[in-house]
Amino acid sequence: MRRSKAVSALALMTSAALVLSACGGGGGSSSTDQGGQQDANPGEIGGQDETLKRPKVEDIGEIAVAVEEGFHNYNNNIGATNNFSSTIALSNVQPSPYVTELVDGKVLIKVDGDLMESVKVTSSSPQTIEWKVNSAAVWSDGQPVDCDDFHLKWLAATSKATVTGDSGEAASIFDSSPTGYENIEKLECADNDKTITTTFFADKPFADYRALFSQPGSDSLLPAHVLEQKTGVSDITKVLPSQNDDTVKTVADFYTKGWLGFDPSVALSAGPYMIESSDLKDQTVLVRNPKWWGNPGGPAKVILKTNTDAQSAAQQLQNKEVQVIAPQADPSVALQLREDSAFEVYAAGGQTYEHVDFNMARPLFKENKDLRTAVAQCFDRQGLIDKLVADVDPNAKPLGSLTFMPNEIGYEDHYGDIGNGDVAAAKKTLEDGGWALGSDGIYAKGEFRASFAIGFKTVQRRADTVRILQDKCRQAGIEVIADQAADFNDKRLPASEFDAALFAWVGQPLKAGAYGNYAQKSKGGSGNYNNYDSAALTETWAKANGELDYEKRTAMMNDADKIMREDLHSIPLFQLSDFAASNAEIGPISYIGVGGGVTWNVYAWQKNS
Repeated sequence: MRRSKAVSALALMTSAALVLSACGGGGGSSSTDQGGQQDANPGEIGGQDETLKRPKVEDIGEIAVAVEEGFHNYNNNIGATNNFSSTIALSNVQPSPYVTELVDGKVLIKVDGDLMESVKVTSSSPQTIEWKVNSAAVWSDGQPVDCDDFHLKWLAATSKATVTGDSGEAASIFDSSPTGYENIEKLECADNDKTITTTFFADKPFADYRALFSQPGSDSLLPAHVLEQKTGVSDITKVLPSQNDDTVKTVADFYTKGWLGFDPSVALSAGPYMIESSDLKDQTVLVRNPKWWGNPGGPAKVILKTNTDAQSAAQQLQNKEVQVIAPQADPSVALQLREDSAFEVYAAGGQTYEHVDFNMARPLFKENKDLRTAVAQCFDRQGLIDKLVADVDPNAKPLGSLTFMPNEIGYEDHYGDIGNGDVAAAKKTLEDGGWALGSDGIYAKGEFRASFAIGFKTVQRRADTVRILQDKCRQAGIEVIADQAADFNDKRLPASEFDAALFAWVGQPLKAGAYGNYAQKSKGGSGNYNNYDSAALTETWAKANGELDYEKRTAMMNDADKIMREDLHSIPLFQLSDFAASNAEIGPISYIGVGGGVTWNVYAWQKNS
């Protein structure tokens, strides 16, 4: 399972990533294509991005899709719930001014031409963005998509009202990342609430404004009028970020609780599909939204079936129980399906990346950088790739960055000196730090013992990963305990209930969105589950978010990565291959993590002749 928001598919700002694309039934031949820079000047006045309009297609009836985890929560915008598995269903349900599209092997960010009339920069001093919503755009209950929905997201992200968490630190009462939104000085409504103007503070421009209110920033719009009805607040636009009273607390209570799970009376759609039903575990059903004003999607019904086992999902595809699968990339499944012309296989070097995070609130790791270093030294990342990844992506290499992927402009390897399965180096690091080898073969120092558990979601490849990591570390006198749980990503990870955590961030097209994964919790780190606390990292990344010069910002993002390498709170393992397969009669099938994975373009699926 993969978490969103580092979410985390493209290069810095809106520069598209190089993508490996597989095409053709059975064979799945790959080619590389360098993504071009879509717009390196986010301050350009009057600049208009390309638009995506959903095509007119034939009705192909019911389609079943096997996904690795079920839909959990309608509000996927808060730290407690943010999960890629929900994005799979919501990407065609919740409205988003900017969306992603795969074009000629390149992932591009485009304006949703069905939802929006335009999104334009109208001033560079101060930076001002004008968002014009299509007059026909409505929620599935017939109420308009308008300024109220934009205001609610801005309020949730920037409210000064706080609560005190278990750690004693103040946190946002809305549990939402302020990245980018806090740069907005005012949000104004006009034209019957269909035009929204965001004016940024003069000294706080925001390069990744395309991430705001949008899926590429790991956000979407929610129906503000539903919140108004449920809370008794007559006009959400009158509730301001500066407020800290009973009204804003009531709003926040519904925002963080009222949209949890799935309740059809509040979980509305303003996209081509709506959620008809969900058991929040094994099956979620999407049907066409009858109030959708654009071209209807190809499938009349999409049944999302949960299957955590890649081999089993492949069997479902072969047995025609499903027509499309999107499991974790599995070498044997990839080889098996590529050999059969009855299936189409898609494999691409995407933005999703595996990593192990140390819980920096645990004294074992907080007080012992030498232990963190030794663990990083004994981890055998190449062994992981050779055994788990190479058959899917022969070009895969150990990952050297937490900010860029190897196929992105700006990538630098800052972790090449660790993760090489170096037992001798790990032992020397510990001994130089005063650790002594115990009679049980495990190093210890004072109250500490070099033993910890790695928590991870129950997925076979994750279990295999931990077994490989355990091997060299045990030789180095470090005990790594496997701690798998079916609900690890959904429950324990966001609650920081782990010693170390093995999971993946689904990469962001816009790097500002990943800020919340690593920034200090008091400064917007809503996804900072491992309690990393670096003022230097937070400040460097925040400054990068406001730098409109593309090359300068790239350098600043690498500076941020160097800070994290020095602190070594997380060990990047490898770039995951985006993987999907389908019956050869169904297409076009591909994969964009932040766009919803395999379902990003479900509206365009057709039966191939």
